[in-house]
Amino acid sequence: MRGLAEAGHYVTVVSYFPDSNPVNNYHDLRFEGQEILTNAFNLEEFSGRSFKDNFQELFELTKWGMDSCKAALTSPAIDEIFNIHQNDPYDLVVMEYFSTDCMAGVSWMLEIPFVGLSSCALMPWHYARVGLPDTPSYIPSEFSTFSQSMAFWERAENWIVTKAVKLLYRIVEDSDNRLLREKFPGVAIPDVREIVRNTSLILVNQHYTLSGARPLVPAVLEIGGVHITKAKALPPDLQSLLNEAHEGVIVVSFGSVLRASSLPKDKRIAMIEAFKDFNHKILWKWETNMDDQPKNVFIKPWLPQRDVLCHGNVRLFVSHGGLLGISEAVHCGVPVVVMPIYGDQFLNAAALVNRGSGVRMAYESIENVTYVKHCITEGLSERKREMARKLSIAYRNRPQTPLELAIWAILNVIENGAERFERSYGAALPWIIYYSLDVILVLATIIGAMTISVWYLLKYMFFKAPKQGKDLSSKKRRVKAKKL
Repeated sequence: MRGLAEAGHYVTVVSYFPDSNPVNNYHDLRFEGQEILTNAFNLEEFSGRSFKDNFQELFELTKWGMDSCKAALTSPAIDEIFNIHQNDPYDLVVMEYFSTDCMAGVSWMLEIPFVGLSSCALMPWHYARVGLPDTPSYIPSEFSTFSQSMAFWERAENWIVTKAVKLLYRIVEDSDNRLLREKFPGVAIPDVREIVRNTSLILVNQHYTLSGARPLVPAVLEIGGVHITKAKALPPDLQSLLNEAHEGVIVVSFGSVLRASSLPKDKRIAMIEAFKDFNHKILWKWETNMDDQPKNVFIKPWLPQRDVLCHGNVRLFVSHGGLLGISEAVHCGVPVVVMPIYGDQFLNAAALVNRGSGVRMAYESIENVTYVKHCITEGLSERKREMARKLSIAYRNRPQTPLELAIWAILNVIENGAERFERSYGAALPWIIYYSLDVILVLATIIGAMTISVWYLLKYMFFKAPKQGKDLSSKKRRVKAKKL
């Protein structure tokens, strides 16, 4: 959104995170009513991830989607949007595509096109609305732990999770419908399932070099790394620390949502003991003081992560596997030891391991010092470093920057207006027709009927006909006997 404003377009952003340094043409409106999830999750609440945890996370996401829709629609910011639109009409709505579609209903009320922006890989319920094929045989679900290369039982689990997720999301869609009709009484708002089929474009924060190639339609564009900006100067203390790290630096960060200082004591001690055995400096994003801090460990409550990772002395990134941090590591050519906790972090870890530039470290096992040392040693290997370098080259090698592509695509939607040239006709088809199940059924019926007909014909020819021939011969013999 900031990029559009810097390009001279008037942009109104409704979010929970107002820009602290807005540019001209950039107008912030703030949502209220939802908890801000910054350093909110306690690591003591997590253990491992089982098959049933997929569904637990989905139920939590479903509730969060319904709550966020309710909070958004009851926020004064939405009313302000309509007031602005009456006097100075908007041309387009860009909305987050994640766990609710109620903003699509708002776009329908504004009577303007809308674009979806997904901060992670596409959710299973996003495919049908733009006519993308649903292929869980090799495209892992956002809620899975697999890469595209799956064994039989992994494919079976992926299929079950993908289909179950799509069914459960109908709860959110029903809630969206109810809340929209409460917000706009007396208006015949269509079902959100129908509204989202008019999606003009989806911008998705992924890139095939990391997530793997998959079938896409022109209405879906990969803009992985769109948040990565030009390099900025590091604070003097960090610049000095990194410059003087002749043996290299290992950066440790669990993102902005997980609270690193809540790491259970046994796991924290194991990681610290493991770090002591390396000559590298350890730069750790840590929110509080660390009582048993080794001399090679340096803690900071916040890091300019992209600029730190791209420093030439950084050798390894230890991360929880959030997509933004993973994208920055790939961009900078740094191998990653991923310790996934929840959500798409397992998917991101699998993608890095599959590309050869990552090591997955199980959270439930990090109280074992030897195990932690093994994972870090593997991450520091020359093989991982070389694969990270190659992946970085491929990730960066694009005809346009992700931001330039996103801005071009958005302006193209505005320019074309009602002419939906990028729209796949498959998005309008019922799933029975889309997957040719009607054709398969008719052909199967014809083939089945032909098979049965041939079977009865052959049965008649080889079983009935000889018997009739024998009967005729016996009749002839009886006639001859009478003549004699």
